[in-house]
Order: sequence, then structure tokens, then C-alpha cells
Amino acid sequence: MKITFIILTWNRYKFLEICLQNLIKSISNFNSCEIIIMDNGSDDATFKVLEKYENFEYIKIIKLKKNYGLNAYKKLISLVKSEYTVIVDDDVLSFPEGLDLLFTDYMVSYPDYGFIALNVIQNEFTNGAKPPIENYREDVREYKIIEQGPTGGWCTCFRMSDYKKIKWRFLFSRINMRVSEDGMLSYLFSKKLKLKSGLIKNSLCFHASGPHYAKEYGHLDREIEKYANSGMKDTVRTYQQY
Repeated sequence: MKITFIILTWNRYKFLEICLQNLIKSISNFNSCEIIIMDNGSDDATFKVLEKYENFEYIKIIKLKKNYGLNAYKKLISLVKSEYTVIVDDDVLSFPEGLDLLFTDYMVSYPDYGFIALNVIQNEFTNGAKPPIENYREDVREYKIIEQGPTGGWCTCFRMSDYKKIKWRFLFSRINMRVSEDGMLSYLFSKKLKLKSGLIKNSLCFHASGPHYAKEYGHLDREIEKYANSGMKDTVRTYQQY
């Protein structure tokens, strides 16, 4: 197996359904790819979405009885047996074509990078969770361009050979909404392995982050609950204003 796409989902079935439909369409070769979905204790209609994919040979579904928060990523990543792992947030609703080939191409061309993500579509309703552009600098190699800088986990690839080197530090790290799995991985790849992080400049996904799309797709209460449980009062107030 070349690439495993992993999705951790909880009570966002409308996002998840669109995410899965478009992720499957974007993958060019399922002979070397698989998708692992972990349901983190959902109690909405997530099961109805997942039951449609139970018989797909290249999709594995794991259902947890309760919500383990972002720490569920520790178990999820441990299930990966491929060369590369791609974390996919369930609120990513569109992807470029040939996603598997794109990531393998960039991981080979940028061996000094440990964490490479798609760039994000930005509009009046969302910045895609991407920090301001002044945080990035372009790293050009032949026809490829990476924006080196802060790299979120919305649709992000890393080598399992690199992960194994920092595995135990990751497993014993405290992961939550303030220090997320992508933030911890990026930090460990950088500090322990001296590997860079960045975004593929000209390959974009639609990361429907923020309160506007949460409300549009009926997940606003879920987002407020998530941030409230994490003690992020300012973020809760922002979402409540919608």
C-alpha cells in the first residue's frame, strides 16, 4: 500500500458524506491506496453515511463507542501500514484530481519536508484555517512550488518512516484543541527531525472551516460544544454570534 487516507469524524455527517464522495473521486489508483475512517463516538446520522461504504474493499471503518477527542488520532495512525499517510479533515469538501499522485510526487521532490498539505480555497466566509500569507515563503523546485510555513492538518501528507522516528513522543504528547494532532506532528517533525512544513501552492482543497459553513450544514451546535469542552471561550462566542 502506497498511501492511506485517514479521517477522524464526529457528529458531522453532512460534511462527511460530501468529503467521502469527493475524496474517492480524487484518487486515481485504489490498487495502491486505502481510506480508513474512524467514527469517534458519533450519535447523529454518521452511521447512515458510513454504512454505504461498509462493503468497499479499499475502505476500512472503525467505530469507537465514545469520543476520545483528538487523541483518537494516536490509534488511527497506528492502523496505517502504507508508505505515506494523509490526514483528511471531514470538513474538506473538495480535492484536486489525482490526489494520491500529487502527494507522492511532492514528497519525493521535497525530501527535506516532513509535513506537506494542500493549499486552501479562501472566500468571504472562510480562510480555510490558513494563517496570513506573510507567514509563508515560496520554495520553488522546477515546476513545483511549496509555500513553506504553518501547515494545518486539513489534507496533509507525511511519511510513515518519519513518523516512526517520533512515534513515542507523539503517543505520549497531550493533544487537544489547543495543541492539535497536526500541530504536534509538525512540531515534532521540525524540532526532532529538522524537517520543514508547507502547502502545495497551486493545488487547492475547499476546507469549509468557520461558523458560516458550520451553520449552513447544520453543525453549528456541534462546533460550539467542541470548543466549549476545550475551554475556548472566545471561539465559542464567535460561533454563538451566528
